[in-house]
Amino acid sequence: MRRTYLFVTVSMLCLSLLVFAGCGGKRTAAVPRPEGKLAVAGFTNPTANWQILAGYLEEEGKPVPDGTLAALDSVLIDTLHKHQVFDFITPEAVLQCQEVVVFEQSGLPKVSAWKYWLGVAKCIQADLLLVPQVTYWRERVGGPNGVESPASVALDFFLIDVKTERMTRARYEETQQALIDNLLTAGKFADRGGKWVTATRLASDGIEEKLMELGL
Repeated sequence: MRRTYLFVTVSMLCLSLLVFAGCGGKRTAAVPRPEGKLAVAGFTNPTANWQILAGYLEEEGKPVPDGTLAALDSVLIDTLHKHQVFDFITPEAVLQCQEVVVFEQSGLPKVSAWKYWLGVAKCIQADLLLVPQVTYWRERVGGPNGVESPASVALDFFLIDVKTERMTRARYEETQQALIDNLLTAGKFADRGGKWVTATRLASDGIEEKLMELGL
């Protein structure tokens, strides 16, 4: 009897949270949209600590699966467009400057990730450069209705101001949890249809959230 009462109580609380989550207003950017010409780099996947702009890797030498970066680039561009951000230098154009900087630095002592990306930003002649990086990636083991191990991702977004030579960091980390384990994630649970999602879906949610945090 006691177990039944507990189950009903928890179920009603979960239902209330789901209803509340579904009634939220439209999300707005946390800060005003940055001013100036924006360039957007494609996602990179640092496998050594010297390749990241801030922080450290949980595990070095472990790249993401093939095709992951291209898929995330597509989500990134689609999300920018959804946020009415259209006038920016594309990842394809930024890649040309990445190759130029690599060529210019060939044969020289290894430079920091900061000097490398600042060089790319100056090469592309933009006021701002968005640098997205994947620093952790674990795919779910199982299916949408049950998993042995849930998906887990960590993404970093760095917005470099070329004129001031400063950057703003927005980090996203999530390992999906069951609703019963964390009632505070009820909104995400509802948005995901009460299913266990892929790492790509987690990353898509992270891109949406962190672009808003940066005003993009």
